[in-house]
Amino acid sequence: MCTGRLSESRALRAAADSARAGTATVVLVQGPPGVGKTTLVRQFLAGLSDFTVLDSTATPPPAPSDVDCLSRLLHRAAMRVPDRSPAGEPSARAAKNLTAVPSGPRALRELLDTSEAAPWALFVDDAQWADSPSLKALLEAAREGGPLCLVLAARHSHGWDEEVLRALHTVAPLTHIGLAELAEAEASALVGTALGELADDVLTRRLVLRSGGHPLYLRSLLDGHGTARPGGPPRPALPASVVRRQLTGLPSEGVAALEALAVLGGSATVPALSTVLGAPDCTSALDPLVHEEFITRTDAQVPTVAIRHGVFRDALYDTLPAARRRALHVAAVDAVDERQGLAHRVAAAETVDVRLAADLLETATRELAEGGLLHAARTLLSAASLSHADDHRTDHLLYGAVRLLFWAGADAELARHGHAVVTRRPCPWRDEALGLAEFAAGRLTSARRLLDQAQESLRAAHPGQRAVVRTELALVHAILGQGEATRRHADRALRPAPPAGEAGLYDSVGRRRETDPAVARSAPGGAADAGPPSGGVPDVCAQAPYIVVPPGLRQAARALAAYGTALRHGPGAGLDLLAGLPEDADRIGEEDLPALTVRGILRLADAQLSSATTDLTMVTARRRSTGARLLGTSASVHLAMCHLLGGDWNRAAREVATALDDEQGRCFDAPALWSLRSVLDAFRGDDTAAEAALRQAQHLARPLDFGGPQYHTAMARAMRARARGDHRGVVDALQMPAERSAHSERVRIVSMSWLPFLAESLVSCGLADLARAAMAELTSTGDASNPHLRVADAWLDGRTAEASGAHEDALGRYTEAVGLLGPGRDIPLVRGLLEISRGRVSAALGRAGSATAHFDSAEDLFTRLGARPFLEECRAERRACAPERGDTPALDHLLTGREREVARLVGLGCTNREIADELTLSVKTIEYHLRSVFVKLGMRSRRELRRRVQEAGGGDGHR
Repeated sequence: MCTGRLSESRALRAAADSARAGTATVVLVQGPPGVGKTTLVRQFLAGLSDFTVLDSTATPPPAPSDVDCLSRLLHRAAMRVPDRSPAGEPSARAAKNLTAVPSGPRALRELLDTSEAAPWALFVDDAQWADSPSLKALLEAAREGGPLCLVLAARHSHGWDEEVLRALHTVAPLTHIGLAELAEAEASALVGTALGELADDVLTRRLVLRSGGHPLYLRSLLDGHGTARPGGPPRPALPASVVRRQLTGLPSEGVAALEALAVLGGSATVPALSTVLGAPDCTSALDPLVHEEFITRTDAQVPTVAIRHGVFRDALYDTLPAARRRALHVAAVDAVDERQGLAHRVAAAETVDVRLAADLLETATRELAEGGLLHAARTLLSAASLSHADDHRTDHLLYGAVRLLFWAGADAELARHGHAVVTRRPCPWRDEALGLAEFAAGRLTSARRLLDQAQESLRAAHPGQRAVVRTELALVHAILGQGEATRRHADRALRPAPPAGEAGLYDSVGRRRETDPAVARSAPGGAADAGPPSGGVPDVCAQAPYIVVPPGLRQAARALAAYGTALRHGPGAGLDLLAGLPEDADRIGEEDLPALTVRGILRLADAQLSSATTDLTMVTARRRSTGARLLGTSASVHLAMCHLLGGDWNRAAREVATALDDEQGRCFDAPALWSLRSVLDAFRGDDTAAEAALRQAQHLARPLDFGGPQYHTAMARAMRARARGDHRGVVDALQMPAERSAHSERVRIVSMSWLPFLAESLVSCGLADLARAAMAELTSTGDASNPHLRVADAWLDGRTAEASGAHEDALGRYTEAVGLLGPGRDIPLVRGLLEISRGRVSAALGRAGSATAHFDSAEDLFTRLGARPFLEECRAERRACAPERGDTPALDHLLTGREREVARLVGLGCTNREIADELTLSVKTIEYHLRSVFVKLGMRSRRELRRRVQEAGGGDGHR
């Protein structure tokens, strides 16, 4: 099935139409290997039911055929349509022997001149390898005319002689179709067809980017699309047969260069590639690869080449015989720098290599000291692969790597190593590693049990080791929303001090002070399995086991202690513990990023929107830093929420999209991000997109074994319902997180963003007592001074008073709520809804001018936000509150009929575009009429005109 290619298919059909009309046509389809030339043409030919179709595939020069391309076509004619063949009824000898069938240009002409009326379609695939006499004969037949459609599919035309090229370009009409990678829309359509509802736009964008839009490579990725999500299985390579077919026709030197380039990671300088190939200069071997579009070449001062598609590079590497792959890796050691050379030495190793494992451990020590947690983790995994499998020291290499992957936020990579941990001998470090693997898979309840088991068994271990496990346990409790346990474990992680007699060797988290590596020697005289970090020496694999302590441990524990306190006692209490954290970005170190993230989250919860945005922006600007990875994309989630509440919805959408594209996020981040996206879509009035995003959030949350993601999806459901004006839907969605004990502490952190909506909807549903109870619970935690909580309280009082007919009291409470939304904590959407309420009660009090001003303010806010559902709600409320139509002498006598129509629609709050659509006029014409209205009525603004029309009763909603 050929997806897309609509213009190319139209060109082929046009050529067939010409052939039906008796005009011979030639179509040349060109493109790189695997781009879909054959699929496109065969799909086209399958639809030519009224044609006689013959096809042939040319063979490449390295394996020349005894039979030319034309003879193959004529033989097919003899076998398929004997009554139209110059050979007549085929004999048994002709069926088996191609030379028994008449061949040559004359036989072709006789075939085409048979009296049958059906037109011919001749197809030559891989025509770049077709012999010249056959091509010339086919082109000459097309030049002579008749009901013939000749289609040639070729990678290129470099091997054709001048006579063939001249004949090709003298044929009229000639249709040239150049196939390249699929356009983004076509590639997205292919993904959507293959994956159905699973094809969200983030996954689609990732697959299209990875494949470059190449149809063959994209289909390969689609066959194993689980790898595009965290924790998926290893991606499938292209079948070896497909890879080798693509290499058909290339000279052996070109194939060797491609193989070496694949071993070098897909790109290299020409001198480095020459070194690997053992040639003085491999430039000549690269020319065919450029022509065939396997590689790109940059002719800079030092020429560089790169394989065009990563999928092909990976597949080619996987198809290399083991001996060939090792030989290329060995040759590559001398062509690259020291770090890359070490990686090639590892790839070339066949057996246990203790010396190389020790070199890797030294490298890991340096990488960790430089803050490269992910590099250090991968280096430790390589060291483990080169160590004795039955040695308990090898187990510790694996455990150290798993720990670093966790602290680097690489959940997908960590999850893939979980099976290796399961096979190791039972010990506390194994429990920890299994717990971290469970965390990466989204099974936090199981992770909590295993980590708790590990920390209980490590009471006698080095304090740095205990601090690591307790900090990890505190993080798990924090994500589960359990404040007391979070604070308890974080406090314990902060307590350990260096053992007596070792203060000069280790700092408070077990790192050596002399060199500040995170891998340090074992404690003198200590128990082997309970010693401090070890490593960084060549003979480490023959000595005692070691542990790995990641950098930033103390700062991470302090951040989690603050978060646990906030869960129990409100955001203000948590912020007090972070009072010493600098405000200046230049003074924030990488190890401070977890604390800065937590401070931003708590400031958001404390209604300090401006300060929260500043903190979280500082974190996301350094999102690739090691310190920012421990908490996943929490900074992005809450920064998007800051922008959402603060009214910058475009920036919120960009932040969500950027975070969703981050493949290093925690498994529970994606449901929160998709939930936020659903809210944004709903608030903008795109309910279909909001539903799709919510469905994706629910799909991703389903495998997780804790309630946090369901909290985010409940919020999205509620906000989508509010955008539709469905107050009962808001209540139904938010009652679950407001009441369930699993969410009770989490509510104290994040409820301020949706509590005003819940209060409004509860009163609308006649459930004001429930709203009072919810706010009383939050106030009891010490958050009574929180401005957003006070806004919800005032809004609740206002709605209650309004429902009882006490409009003056209601107006006072609404006005108080608006005043609480001051600079740095304003929520424009909430303010707009409060302005609607003020307009409604002002109208009930007979204050038409004030009502109009409040409705105008709300409309302006919603228009700036792009909040279409709320803008429509405001206009509906305005129409419902409009006074009865009064005397309008000025409008009737001063304005023309068309001007009165325009003015009336302005009074309804319509934009110029909406008025133009209503009256079937252009926007320019509406602008002309408005200028005339302003002059006649002596007005200077649209708002003034709107108020005048509404006071005159012209904005009653009837169009």
